[in-house]
Amino acid sequence: MMPFAIVAHSATETNLALASAWRSNESYGVLDPREALRVLRPGDVVLARLDVRRTLDGVERGLSDLVELERRGVRVLNRPEALLAGHDKLLCARLLESGLVPTPWTRFLSDDWSELASLLPLVIKPRFGSWGVDVFRVDEIRELNQLTRELVGRAWLERGGAIAQELIPPIGFDLRVLVVHGTVAGAVRRRTSDGEWRTNVSCGAQRIAETIEPRAARMALEAAEMTCLELAVVDVMPLPEGGFCVLEVNAAPDFGLEYNNDENVFDVVIEQIELAAETGSRLSALDAA
Repeated sequence: MMPFAIVAHSATETNLALASAWRSNESYGVLDPREALRVLRPGDVVLARLDVRRTLDGVERGLSDLVELERRGVRVLNRPEALLAGHDKLLCARLLESGLVPTPWTRFLSDDWSELASLLPLVIKPRFGSWGVDVFRVDEIRELNQLTRELVGRAWLERGGAIAQELIPPIGFDLRVLVVHGTVAGAVRRRTSDGEWRTNVSCGAQRIAETIEPRAARMALEAAEMTCLELAVVDVMPLPEGGFCVLEVNAAPDFGLEYNNDENVFDVVIEQIELAAETGSRLSALDAA
């Protein structure tokens, strides 16, 4: 059994559970990227779980360290290019579109937002965002004008930029599909709290175990494949007229036991990670493109 490590900056419950589920005693646990460079050796296996920065202006430090680990012969799953493809919402949208995966139209926002008036309603969010922070629904021109003034001086807007996306009519919930090495490991329904349209748990949404419909599962698998992430959570939204679309792919998702009522979800994930390590990681998203 190959020695294993989670490379991340935070020892979250998810990261600790994944490290503990490795089926041998040769687990380094959770290492930050610089620690990983010091202790890992050729043939070791890494699951990279660098997240977006709390400042919402890019990916956490360590992408270049992952490149160096690969150069030294460490097997890196969720390679740096794949992490970037998941965290950069504009790049992710372009990859989904290129793979003909149904997804809201997405555009990068320049300094002139006046063209958005004819596209309402829409959602405006950071290009590198998470946790529902600074995600705004805009239905009317006055709201757009107010938001333009409100966001002046936001550091993430100056450094990473913002995107505008088509608003998919909220129905009170969405689906989170956990994908690992080309298989669905579990899913939950995120139900919004009263008076809230965002489905983020950090915004009060509840996670409820879900048996995923085959069409939604296939769409989630296709979306994860376009980013080349070995482990990802795909946000799938049912459409009012029927069918589904993919809202985004999450490259460093938190998840828990509620994702799978039949098996321990961390054991399921690690079993597939072991298979991925044995067969080799997929091409990076940029290589695939």
